[in-house]
Amino acid sequence: MKIQQTIKNTYQGLVPLVLALPILAANAENTTQASNSYRLPLVKPDPNPLQILTPANEIFTFIKVGATTCHRYTMVEALIPPGAGPLPHIHHFTDEWFYFPKGGITLQMSMQASPNLNIVPGINAPKQMLHQVQTSNDSLFYGARYYMHGYINTTNKPLKVITIWTPDDAKVGISNYFREVGQRIINGKIPAVNPNNKALFVSQAPKYGINQSSSFNQYVAGVDNDFPNHTDNRAAELDALLRNTTPCSTTSAVPQAPGIGGAFPKTSHPNAQTLRP
Repeated sequence: MKIQQTIKNTYQGLVPLVLALPILAANAENTTQASNSYRLPLVKPDPNPLQILTPANEIFTFIKVGATTCHRYTMVEALIPPGAGPLPHIHHFTDEWFYFPKGGITLQMSMQASPNLNIVPGINAPKQMLHQVQTSNDSLFYGARYYMHGYINTTNKPLKVITIWTPDDAKVGISNYFREVGQRIINGKIPAVNPNNKALFVSQAPKYGINQSSSFNQYVAGVDNDFPNHTDNRAAELDALLRNTTPCSTTSAVPQAPGIGGAFPKTSHPNAQTLRP
């Protein structure tokens, strides 16, 4: 009951939470356990990293940003308080990896691609099912663009998540999105989440190629524990991305993110790939 109340408090003022989140909290201990193990390569942090409180009550420390990675990627170390985490959303410009050093986070993903930014589940398309998994120590997941996902800390202690988005476009990249919709943390002083920033979180998302729900159930038809156990985390691609020290060139094209697919097999989208480890 404490976790359920924490979740409600986290999103107070953003959404009326009904049904789904209490079900998630109650069933968290019964979710499929992630079994993959991964060691994140060492990455030299940028000096004086930007810190932002996101509208989802996450504390983001930007380890790397597009400006220092030739716009190849942005890396964030996120501290997720109990009950916090991003509501379901869909990226159209980026793919991403989630690394869970200590596990404990309940990750949710859809198996159904949504490749059109203007066709949104629950708005002008059918809602989708989310499939959840309880992450374990050193687990890595790959989230392809076009697939709805989110996560929640259903424990009673703060947990870290390392997220890498690729690419990070100079104008509409993910780091600029959080600069616009988040609140700067200055000298370690963490502000309260501002309702105005919660509104920006949703309203400004399409500009950055994101469909961001304003409530858990807005895009979601339901949640089950049928998370596929043969997903490809594309660890080799992540290693290559993080170890790439090629100097930036003013004539270089903006890097292309990996193609869609890989997160889940048997998608009906014609450009998707089915990749297995």
